[in-house]
Amino acid sequence: MTDFFKKGSVFLVFIYMAVYLTGCGEPEKEKAPSFLIKTSSMIITAREFSEELDMKRAAYPYNIKENLAEYNKMVIDLAKTLSEEIILLSAAAQKGVIVTDKEVSIAENEFRKDYPGDSFDQIMLENAISYSFWKKRFKKNMIMDKFIDRELKQKIEITSRDIIEFYKKNSMKDPHDPYHRAAALKKIENEKELVSNLRMQKTQDHYDEWIQKLGKDYPVEINKEKLKSFLIGIKKIKGSKNEKEN
Repeated sequence: MTDFFKKGSVFLVFIYMAVYLTGCGEPEKEKAPSFLIKTSSMIITAREFSEELDMKRAAYPYNIKENLAEYNKMVIDLAKTLSEEIILLSAAAQKGVIVTDKEVSIAENEFRKDYPGDSFDQIMLENAISYSFWKKRFKKNMIMDKFIDRELKQKIEITSRDIIEFYKKNSMKDPHDPYHRAAALKKIENEKELVSNLRMQKTQDHYDEWIQKLGKDYPVEINKEKLKSFLIGIKKIKGSKNEKEN
């Protein structure tokens, strides 16, 4: 009898351990956050998109939601902008382009010089933008600017002919207008500044083609159903259409 209970106890312990190990041997993997926009290496969640949308809305009239077409265009434009940004950030990460905390701090201090006193904090407060979100966005912009500078701007070739043509275009549009010419010459004081302006112009000219090629290496996927939830009037319009068809 005692042996039976001992054997039974051993058996129960064995069953318990089997169940326990089955449940704990392989911890349940955390679900990856659902995406609204993504590349193979980065995602933008619906929450992050909402934060970006709040920031973008600050530049629009407070009653923009009353204009369905304009509001929805703002949402779609933001989706396009963030799609482009995630391409740049994904490429920058793979190519090792980063900015340090020290670089961010120096750039932020320089940026704040344009906002004396507590005006910067007041603007943030008025637009309901958190400092942590602003700084995260500020750092992303720095990374993208650094990547564009390294991978596009600095790789653009500038010939002496380019410089001459650019100079003529900007300083002698009207040779009979001495005021225009004097203003242009004052703006472009030396060859270094001239080349800098020319490089910037050529960067802008090549940007669209460059970003399209980059998009092929880092394709973007947009969750259309989640994006639709940020649009207004869509469900009602769709519902009305279905009712008419029935």
